[in-house]
Amino acid sequence: MTTSPERVRTGRAETTPGGRVERGDLLVAALVAVTGTLMLLATVRMDVSSSVSYLGPRFFPGLVAVLLMALGAALVVQVLLRARSTARDTEQTTGEGSDRRALGIVLATLTAHLLLLETAGWIIAGALLFWGVSYALGGRKVLRDLGVSFLVSATVQLAFSAGLGLTLPPGVLVGVV
Repeated sequence: MTTSPERVRTGRAETTPGGRVERGDLLVAALVAVTGTLMLLATVRMDVSSSVSYLGPRFFPGLVAVLLMALGAALVVQVLLRARSTARDTEQTTGEGSDRRALGIVLATLTAHLLLLETAGWIIAGALLFWGVSYALGGRKVLRDLGVSFLVSATVQLAFSAGLGLTLPPGVLVGVV
């Protein structure tokens, strides 16, 4: 394998031979951490009635904010450790075409989900979304993946309606859910 003297391809990201940290990778990690921090600040400042039960409207946004901050920190650690690593070419490289194909499938699936959400309803549109992302990430057992997708979508519907008292669009299943 021939490489340019400036960059060595190690599978997922490029590092310089001297082990320098890629600024783009750190920028993504910082954006994730800053998003989590801003979300946590907005959650703390949220006006909530004193009669709110244990899991009020601050719980889930706060949980997501903390997880985003942890993810940002983990990404920073990963970038720094990768820069220090001297082992090169240990991962099998994947072509950019497969990454673009997966991204295209995810974007098409998300677009279909948004277009079908009101008419087909959450359970069907959500199952399509989960299955499409599964397919884009390499899942090729269509029937199993569709079954799991419907199960996850129905669980989310149940959690929102029974757990939070919120309704997701029923669509064609208007009398069933």
